[in-house]
Amino acid sequence: MAPTFPLFRLPENVIVHVLQNMYTDELFIISLVSTKFKSLVTSLGLRASNIYIDFSHEIILDVNFGIFGWNLIFSNDSNDQNAEFDITLPISASTLPLRKDFHLSTLFTFSDCLNHIGTVFCYTKPLVLVFWQGSERFEMESLKKTMKNVSCLTITPLVTDIQSNRIMKSFKDLNELTLESNPFEDTCEVQKFFIQNFGKIRFHDTHSLDDMLLVNSEKVTFYRPSTQKQFNQFVKHWIRGSNPRLQDMFLSIDNSVSRDVLLKGIRCVDVTEEEQQELCQKHNIVSDYMVKIRRNDGTPAVIANRDIGNILYIRFFVFY
Repeated sequence: MAPTFPLFRLPENVIVHVLQNMYTDELFIISLVSTKFKSLVTSLGLRASNIYIDFSHEIILDVNFGIFGWNLIFSNDSNDQNAEFDITLPISASTLPLRKDFHLSTLFTFSDCLNHIGTVFCYTKPLVLVFWQGSERFEMESLKKTMKNVSCLTITPLVTDIQSNRIMKSFKDLNELTLESNPFEDTCEVQKFFIQNFGKIRFHDTHSLDDMLLVNSEKVTFYRPSTQKQFNQFVKHWIRGSNPRLQDMFLSIDNSVSRDVLLKGIRCVDVTEEEQQELCQKHNIVSDYMVKIRRNDGTPAVIANRDIGNILYIRFFVFY
């Protein structure tokens, strides 16, 4: 039999000292023992930096403390992965840190667990949600009621059109949206999300010039390549006043083209070497060359290009 340590019998000040030298996942387990230990762990003042929640045929809740973290895995103990997953009912959970597996003896609801972690680890920031294939088994209204403060949402490929619509109707007040594919058969449907006032949107599917011009987010990343003509036309539209909220755009162009071809018909000036180094350091990028342009109202912007393997990577920065 493994030796035991009589932690609960120690004076409270000694218990606190022991707790201060434990991993956060161990503290979470101990905080479930009693109200007293919940209060003691909370008194340590540890703060989770981020909470990520993945929904598939199960729930994986990742709790991060800077570069370290651990997760909880929730399942409804059904052999049928298509069976409805009711998060309002007590469900089993296990934690899978890098060091060991641990199964909780206490059954509680997903909402209970989320509230407990928020209290013990002083977490009040918005949640980050990721939906995968299999998330159809969750009732969206229950998820919406449980997670009222959501800032970032990702919908991965293979999530059905119907489920994607349900998800995006349930979580509207977002700061960041990532669509890893176009979840709609009608390509125009995704444009309803391009025009919304997100802080950032990431789109992993084919996009048109119209899509680019409809973007109303401050930051946008297009992962599928654009064309030289498409980008050139976009810049000309921006100069005339399109995309008034845009601050930062990232995209790429297959079959790299020269600066003169890329910026044909666009008035621009070279960014000085000193300014270029400063911008590269500030935005953590590498650039072969940068040019500065201006909108008709005088708003400046910089186009930074990097040619790698015949693919031209472009960052478009706007300075208000």
